[in-house]
Order: sequence, then structure tokens, then C-alpha cells
Amino acid sequence: MTTPAYDHSGKDGYPRLVPEDTNKCLTPAPGQTELPLADIPKDALPVLDQIQKRLDDTMKKAVADAGADFVDLYAHTGSNTACDGRNRGIGGLLENSQIGENDQWIPWYAHPNEKGRNIQAEQVADKVEQILNR
Repeated sequence: MTTPAYDHSGKDGYPRLVPEDTNKCLTPAPGQTELPLADIPKDALPVLDQIQKRLDDTMKKAVADAGADFVDLYAHTGSNTACDGRNRGIGGLLENSQIGENDQWIPWYAHPNEKGRNIQAEQVADKVEQILNR
């Protein structure tokens, strides 16, 4: 049985946080002073990525086992990680978001920024269109 329309009950994965080239994480994004993933050691970044990939694969399998459709955000956001400078779709751990007031901004804490939101929305919309066109 497939899902007739998208709902947010765990049928999409998470965007990729760490790029394949972890050297990108050693430079602050344009306009930022902090490293994208703060003080996480460079040697730990591939491990973090492997954990995220395993979680994504586990979710993908669970969704398939349930007969539902999965939006693989991890696979489609590899060039828009927190460490991809101007192309980042994920705000850095300590990078100020657009939420707050009076110069008291809440950090992104590795959540999608506006670009990431748009990339993810497009992936979800594409999946919905595929489902509706079956």
C-alpha cells in the first residue's frame, strides 16, 4: 500500500549535514566567524556522516517495509551541507538564524536555512507528484 499524499509521519529522511570533503568544514561560511560544525573535530566528521547515513538507510527500509514512499533528503542534499559556504542549505551549529528579536538571534543548530527549506520542499513536491501520477 502506498501513501496517497505526503504527510509528515516519518516518510522523509534528513538532509545531509557533513560533506564528503570534510575540509570544507574547516572554514567559516561567508559572513560567519564560527566553523559550520563548531568544535566537532575533523576526524569525527566522517563518523557523524556514517551515523547519519545509517539512520537514513534504516528509515528508508522501515518506510519501504511499511509500503510507503520515502523522500531521500540525504541523497539529494550532499552539495548543500552545513559546510558548503554560500551553497549551504543547513545553518551552522552556532550561526544565527532568522528567528529572534533585538539582536538576540537563535542559532540554526544545524537546521535547514531558507535555501535548505526550498531544496527539501522541492524534493517532497517531486515525490508527491510521482505518487499522484502513478
